[in-house]
Amino acid sequence: MSILISSLLFSFATFFSRILGLLRDVFFAKYFGVSYLLDAYFISIMFPFFLRKVFGEGAMSSAFVPLYSEKKEKDEFLSSVINGFSLIIFTLLSITYIFPEIIVNLFGAGATQQTKEIAANLIFITAPATYFIFLWAISYSIYNTKDSFFWPALTPSISNIFIIIGILFSKKYGIYAPTIGFLIGSIIMFFSLSKSLFSHRYYFTLKYFPEFIRYFIPTFFTMTISQVNTIVDMNVSSFFSEGSISYLQYASRFYLLPYGLFAVSVSTVVLSKISSNRHLFKNHVNNALKTTLLFTIPSSVGLIYLSQEIIKFFYEHGQFSQNDTLITSKILIAYSIGLPFYGIYSTISRSFHAMKNTKIPFYATLYVSISNIALDLIFGIKWGPTGVAFATSIAGMIGSIYLIFKIKTFPILDLFKIFSSSIIMLFGIVVLKNVHFLIQILLAIIIYFFVSYIFYRNLIKEAINVKKK
Repeated sequence: MSILISSLLFSFATFFSRILGLLRDVFFAKYFGVSYLLDAYFISIMFPFFLRKVFGEGAMSSAFVPLYSEKKEKDEFLSSVINGFSLIIFTLLSITYIFPEIIVNLFGAGATQQTKEIAANLIFITAPATYFIFLWAISYSIYNTKDSFFWPALTPSISNIFIIIGILFSKKYGIYAPTIGFLIGSIIMFFSLSKSLFSHRYYFTLKYFPEFIRYFIPTFFTMTISQVNTIVDMNVSSFFSEGSISYLQYASRFYLLPYGLFAVSVSTVVLSKISSNRHLFKNHVNNALKTTLLFTIPSSVGLIYLSQEIIKFFYEHGQFSQNDTLITSKILIAYSIGLPFYGIYSTISRSFHAMKNTKIPFYATLYVSISNIALDLIFGIKWGPTGVAFATSIAGMIGSIYLIFKIKTFPILDLFKIFSSSIIMLFGIVVLKNVHFLIQILLAIIIYFFVSYIFYRNLIKEAINVKKK
């Protein structure tokens, strides 16, 4: 199956999950608006969510997939990884329960005392989700080694479903209801993929854990450094007005929608493809970059132009005001500028990981994080959450440019074609500015893919033929 088809299947499953995530945030906006209660919730889920990003979309899969693919004693290897990380995670959970304020201050140092107290209580509920997210990440990676992408990508929707159910009970139980929903969703999310674990024989061993750790640590630090951006962003925002963290989360939902649909899906697929066929490295990288740009560039253009209409349509209900819409739309524009660059960054990084080259992605991530922190202090302090989002985008540009020079291959002609198609699409949106924005989006997609088909009909035909075979 081609990278394009595999990525599209992954994207379809991710799309369903992200739409549920959007629906979840719509309910949050209606019931909680922009408030200290929601800030406290976001702080409380950041530690397990942080590990989900590191494990599920980063270090765990980047380290696990290549090693698991080549191991003959897969049962012992898997047991070693589970046993070793179980000890580490249970130690972290013990520290979290004894000193919850560490987590609160890590993600929301500037929050009000009232927000911190509620967040500390919520952390007691969300902390156990960390272990189930780890097990989910392992199961997810095993599915990927077997070229199974659709169902694993669909499973995060389970978490969103239970959070939404929790929000619906929030009138009676307050912010605790969606927090409990988060925990239950994380547990069931793991069990939905647990077949891949239970099909292996279990050994009480750490035989392969040292080997795995030697490869995991560089990728872990790479992904952890990238997540430092999130920690810094939240902390800088927390020093501004109450609800600033919520503004970031609301805006990032639309930025992360195309990122998760296209950038993460392509990078996940290319990791598996290159791990299995390393002699086709450059061919896979070029195809992956082409596919990433084909979707992220028009997404970026559309989000920038239609940001206010999008935020107003989805969020401006109940407790979410018109002023909240204006602030959130500005943050969305700032985030959207960097979308194609993070797509490039994610794809090239995972390509290097598939070749067991962790050094280059590590330096790229280091440059991104240093840039993001420095720019947060410049733009974030000056413009608040909007400056924080803009700093994130500029940092992504720096990281992607560094990786392009290191990979020494890039579809420049395709970049020009895709950008041209996106400009034609934008022209179509502008012409139809008096039409409802949902119809604008639909017609823009039709225009874009019609123009793209002219440039990429051979690629599409090849993908269809591969699928038939």
